[in-house]
Amino acid sequence: MYMKNIENWQVISADLKQTFQNKFTNNVDNKSVIKMKNDGDITDRDLEISKFLFKFRFATLAQIHKFLGQGSSANSLKSRLEKLVQYRILNKFMLGEEEEDHLYPDAFAVYCLDLGGKYLLTHYSNEDTSDWYVITNMKASEIISKDILATEFYLRIKETCSDKLVYFNLNPELRVARKNVVPSFEMCLKINGQNRYFIGEITRQYDFPLNFRQKAEKIENLLITNAWKKYYYDSDSEPILFIFAENDMVAKESGKVLSETTSIQNFRISTDERIQKVLFETGAFLKYMPELQALKEIKAVTFKPEQ
Repeated sequence: MYMKNIENWQVISADLKQTFQNKFTNNVDNKSVIKMKNDGDITDRDLEISKFLFKFRFATLAQIHKFLGQGSSANSLKSRLEKLVQYRILNKFMLGEEEEDHLYPDAFAVYCLDLGGKYLLTHYSNEDTSDWYVITNMKASEIISKDILATEFYLRIKETCSDKLVYFNLNPELRVARKNVVPSFEMCLKINGQNRYFIGEITRQYDFPLNFRQKAEKIENLLITNAWKKYYYDSDSEPILFIFAENDMVAKESGKVLSETTSIQNFRISTDERIQKVLFETGAFLKYMPELQALKEIKAVTFKPEQ
């Protein structure tokens, strides 16, 4: 059994296996990739797609289409992506209970960078590709699910308040004392002329109780000490924590863990479904009310576009 294209990426199960369109190899010809770009066979838009997948690792056809805007149809974009997979600029995979020997036409497809894409970015962008290897794409379905959600939230911000967005960084590696803290993402928004920072953590039911509690403890050590100033030096307050849960039940559980096991107070919660709402309208984000052990729908005016 495998995920089909009619299914929602928000319900990617744990323990699914990847089946890639192309077997990864180190024999992709660097010179041919550069020649194709120089001859115009690889376009500037192809380069933008490669940058996007380098930055966010995984994306669906719909997400790439949303990133590029509505200049072309999803069908024509799909044809172009298939050509880039053929060129080994990109690769794609499906998810299933077992690894298969090929992709099925009706499978839910996820796109990622291939070695030719690394060569392309090395020559035609200022991205630092030195730490990128093909094994970057080999991940558990749990991680893929979270990365795709982070990509979706980034795209929603771009749609809602792109004028505020300074940067969005997936899985930053932060150090607190001798421990690594790796949230799902960090981002910076310019609000009233000041840089404001946010850390996001994506969680699923299978993260409870142990994994999420341990992650919350690490994030707490970053936010309630001065450790955050090392990374967000131009801010006068610690980053706000966003939690993204798969549904309201997990959102409530997340709020309870943070409220009862940490000293973090400045956090807001949303879900896979709620971020599809207008981000600054009531209900896109939630506040946990510890005295009631309940969630309250709020307005996140942070995401309201500048007037």
